[in-house]
Amino acid sequence: MSNKPQNPLSRERSFYESRRDEFLHKHTNRHLLIKGAALIGHFATRKMAIAEGMRRFGRGPFFVRLSGEGTPTFTVPVLALGIPCQS
Repeated sequence: MSNKPQNPLSRERSFYESRRDEFLHKHTNRHLLIKGAALIGHFATRKMAIAEGMRRFGRGPFFVRLSGEGTPTFTVPVLALGIPCQS
């Protein structure tokens, strides 16, 4: 058994990469919401995709990426939506 921590979004990232060209052609300039090995939806804005991910999956991990985007950008959903948080 490995002590190496697993990336919580590795399955979503693999799914995205395996269908990257398809997503680019079918959903050009759309923000994709991916959970596991499934495309949950595509949205006009990143904020809309994150809001739907939060609605459906709460604080659990989900993947949002602009179709065709190569280098990942990470966003903390709470901050992206402007929700005040306490430390």
